Parts: sequence; structure tokens; C-alpha cells
Amino acid sequence: MGTSVKLREQVLERCQGYCESCGVTLPENFALHHRKLKSRGGKDVLSNLIALHHDCHNLGRPSAHLDVAWATERGLLVPSWESSVSYPLTLPDGAKVLLLDNGGMEILPENEGEGNG
Repeated sequence: MGTSVKLREQVLERCQGYCESCGVTLPENFALHHRKLKSRGGKDVLSNLIALHHDCHNLGRPSAHLDVAWATERGLLVPSWESSVSYPLTLPDGAKVLLLDNGGMEILPENEGEGNG
């Protein structure tokens, strides 16, 4: 069963139509990416979902699925032992944020989250 249309719309609203990896305007058929992969126990919740254009998802280099170390460092991928709600995502402008399950995000102070992503 796929991720709900409502979750997809909420992620798109959060990112304001821009790829959450590189900042490029998203196409209509953008990739809804699970930061903590479903195979690692990841869930269909807003803290675990980001909007990526297909080059940042799995077609280009670097991308979430083709450069795992790079993606983990930036928070595009979350290790199986971590929680997506507490694992920082680095936005295109360099800001580190925690994605919240209510659709919002918490911007971290510059030095916080250095070991996670």
C-alpha cells in the first residue's frame, strides 16, 4: 500500500514546492522519500518523509540511494538505530532541522546535531 495522498500533500506544503536536498523546484511527479527506509523500520510519518526531485532521489550523483554515506551525513537517510524525528536533516541552505510529525520543522542552532547529519 502506498503512502497516502494527504501525507504527500503535507510534505509538499512543508517544502513549499522545492526539493529538500538541493532546492530545485519539484516536478509534479516528485519522489516522496523515506529517510529511514521501510526495510529499516521506517514509517509513513511526516518526520520520515521528504520531497526530492528524481536526480536527488536515485538518478544523479550524489543522491539519496546512490551515495549512502553522503545521504546519511545530510540526513536524507536515517540509520536503522536512529529515529527520524530526532535525526537532523540538512536543508539546501545549510540549515539543520528536525522534521516534526505535525508537518513543521525545528531549526537547530548552528552547532547542534553535528554528529548526526
